[in-house]
Amino acid sequence: MMEEQKVTKSVYFVEETQNIEGAYVEVNTLFVADNQKQATEVYEKLVKEQPKKSFGLLLNEYTINAEGGFFYNLFKSWRNLPAEFYRKMQILTYRPIAEYQN
Repeated sequence: MMEEQKVTKSVYFVEETQNIEGAYVEVNTLFVADNQKQATEVYEKLVKEQPKKSFGLLLNEYTINAEGGFFYNLFKSWRNLPAEFYRKMQILTYRPIAEYQN
């Protein structure tokens, strides 16, 4: 059986900061997309809807190298994924796109 081909994609996460302890930042992922425009729209909507509630909203771009099926599973069920799932991807670059703090 052949090993599945690795694919490189940019994935956009809309995240809400939950807690900051030193260099460690705990976030709650609110939305994941492979389209920056769609992720930006969700991010901007959330900023408008709940600016007082949020400790900090983030829109981040991760360039990820992983097996092709990984991306399908990520978008299908990202809210319920175990931590070990994320260990199977290699983040090539990380780029914050926008941040809102009140």
